[in-house]
Amino acid sequence: MPKLNWTITHTPVGGSAVDITSRVLSARIQQGRTKYLDPYMGGRMTFTINNSANYASGIGYGSTIQITNNGAAEFNQIFWVQEVTYDDYPGSTGLNTATITAVDWISRAGRVQATALSLAQAATGFQLELFEASALGPLPSDMAVSAIGLGQSTASATTYTGTVTNYLNLLQTTERGYVVLRGSVLNWVARDIVSTYSPIATTLGRTTSTTQIAYQDFTRIQNGSQFINRATVSSTGVADQTSTNTTSLNLYGPAFYSSQTVDYNASQASGNSDWVVNNFSDPASLYFDCSFRDTSQNSIALASYMSQCWGTYNRTINLSYTVPGGSSTTVAVVMEGVEVNIGPESTLFRMTFSPLQYYQFFTLNSSTLGILNTSRLGW
Repeated sequence: MPKLNWTITHTPVGGSAVDITSRVLSARIQQGRTKYLDPYMGGRMTFTINNSANYASGIGYGSTIQITNNGAAEFNQIFWVQEVTYDDYPGSTGLNTATITAVDWISRAGRVQATALSLAQAATGFQLELFEASALGPLPSDMAVSAIGLGQSTASATTYTGTVTNYLNLLQTTERGYVVLRGSVLNWVARDIVSTYSPIATTLGRTTSTTQIAYQDFTRIQNGSQFINRATVSSTGVADQTSTNTTSLNLYGPAFYSSQTVDYNASQASGNSDWVVNNFSDPASLYFDCSFRDTSQNSIALASYMSQCWGTYNRTINLSYTVPGGSSTTVAVVMEGVEVNIGPESTLFRMTFSPLQYYQFFTLNSSTLGILNTSRLGW
């Protein structure tokens, strides 16, 4: 029996919410990004319903789908309908179904164009809020931005023409924080706010308990394309800033990376490129992929995990694993992306994680962020 209690509602444009949970046969959600340096491309929810009496004809483009767990106290996401595919049973008997594709905030913002939008020099989070309808920006009124910390980096003044998602990613490569979607709000979590987070109390590991989620599949991936020892940051109106980790370059050969940002001056852009080559200059660094099924978990641990991880903006967790022939290792990580597969019998989560050290600065006397030669100085 499934242990997570999902509720799915549909709200027609200009209409009232209707609970369609009983009609849903299966659902799949994909959100976030795979790795720390990846852009946010946008996510989606794809779900199949019983389409008896052509019910799906009332689920139109732009209407909203909300999926929650435990009354939205934990998981709470809103998607906007983009496409409906009908599978009509050939004959007078059988089950007619429809598959609905709905996109999340970031995907929808990729189809919202700003035209000559004047953006004043400001902290990254504040500048993103200027895209809201309430600030006379191009976003629809049902899409909000909330800056959880305005940002450590300053974005340069500009007049911008392009999609909202494109500029979101320019701000992201400038700030190097992360985003959390809750309801119809994109929450901009600045890197100084991430620095205050500690891993949630519930852990991920090989066995289940009242305080631990047990993963069923676990993968470690070495840096690969995220191994970098020379980086260039380009920002409009600022000279390109290139940083090199000479030790890594001499040991392993060149591994180049470049990014476009909206850093407002050369000093900040230089700090950005320094951060990249210091964080990613070890080819043995890892990121992680693991999955778990709700039916395999202790109910107390599962409830705790859902409320701590999905009910807050803190996406950090301790992950324990054992390499072949080795001893148990625990590392603090940040969830970057997730795929949720919901069926009638169970829910399967598959997640990717980056080490927390990619986000956090050296903190004096911290047991996890004050370790010399491990914790990085910020900019």
